[in-house]
Amino acid sequence: MQLKRLSLKYLVYLRTIIWQFYKDKIYYALGASVVFGLIIYVLNHFLYPSSFWFNFTTDIGIDTWFCERTDMLKIVRQPINTFTNFGYLVNAIFFLSKGMSDSRKSYAFNLITANPFYSLVLGFISIYTFACSTFFHSSLIKVASNLDFSAVYSISLFPLMYFSHRFILLLRGKPSKQKHPLETRLLVAVFTLIYLALTFWVSMEYVHPIVLGFITSTGFLGYVLEKKDPNKTTKAYLLFMVIFITAAMVFFKMDIAKIGCSPDSFLQPHSLWHILNSFAVFYFYLYIRSENYIAEKDEKLLPFKEALPH
Repeated sequence: MQLKRLSLKYLVYLRTIIWQFYKDKIYYALGASVVFGLIIYVLNHFLYPSSFWFNFTTDIGIDTWFCERTDMLKIVRQPINTFTNFGYLVNAIFFLSKGMSDSRKSYAFNLITANPFYSLVLGFISIYTFACSTFFHSSLIKVASNLDFSAVYSISLFPLMYFSHRFILLLRGKPSKQKHPLETRLLVAVFTLIYLALTFWVSMEYVHPIVLGFITSTGFLGYVLEKKDPNKTTKAYLLFMVIFITAAMVFFKMDIAKIGCSPDSFLQPHSLWHILNSFAVFYFYLYIRSENYIAEKDEKLLPFKEALPH
C-alpha cells in the first residue's frame, strides 16, 4: 500500500514538475530517439547484405551470445539491443540541462547543485555509454566490446566518487552545499586513473570482482551517510533505483541463460536491461540531488512543492 502511494505521488511529480519545466528537453529526447531508430532501419534496409564489419576481430560465438537473433550481414547486427540504448541519451539530455541550470543559480542545496560538475560528468558518462553500447551491439566486434565494458566501469565508478566526496566532507565536518574544488580535483584524478586501469591494464578475470567491490563500497558509504545524516534525502528515489537495477540484473541474466527467449521479438531481455538500467541511473541522480532539498527556497518549483515525493 505504501509503495502504491509513493508510486502515485511520483506520477504526480512527473506530470506537474518534470513535464512542466522540462517538456522541451523531453521533446528533444523523443525526437532524437525516433531519428536514431530511423537511422538503424535505413542502414539495415538499404545496405543489406553487408560485409562492413568482417575485417574486424570478433569473439567466437558472439552471434549466439545474446537472445536477439543476430544477422552478421547487417550493418546494425542487433537492431533491438542497439535501439534501446536511447534511454542513456534521454538521461544525458536531462543531466546536462540540470548541470547548466545549476551553474547559473546562486543558491545550492547540496553537493550536486553546488558543484554542477557532477551533473555534467554524469551527462557525459551517459553519452559515452550510449555511444559505446550502440557501437558494440551494432558491430559485435572485439574493440567495441572492450569499450562497452569501459562504459560500465564509468557508470559504476560515478556513485562511488560521489559518496566518497560526501564521506570526506562528513569526516572533515564541512557542509556539502558549497563548492569544494580541492576535493573535486583530487577525486577526479584518482577515479580517472582507476577507470583507465580497469579499461586498459587490469586483466578481465580481475575486473568483475573489482567492480563488485566498488558497488559494495558504494552501498556501504551510502549506508553510513544515511545513518550519520538521516532523513535528508528522498528515500522514494532510492527505492525506485533499487527496484529498477534489480529488475535490470534479472533480465541481464535471463538473456545470457536464454530464459524467456524469443529471438525475433521486439522485446528482448538485454534490451530491457538497457532501459531499466537507464531508469536506475536516473533515479540515483534524483536521489542524490534530493539531499537537503527545500522546496520553499526553490522559487521555480514553489507552486508545486506539495507534489514532491517525501
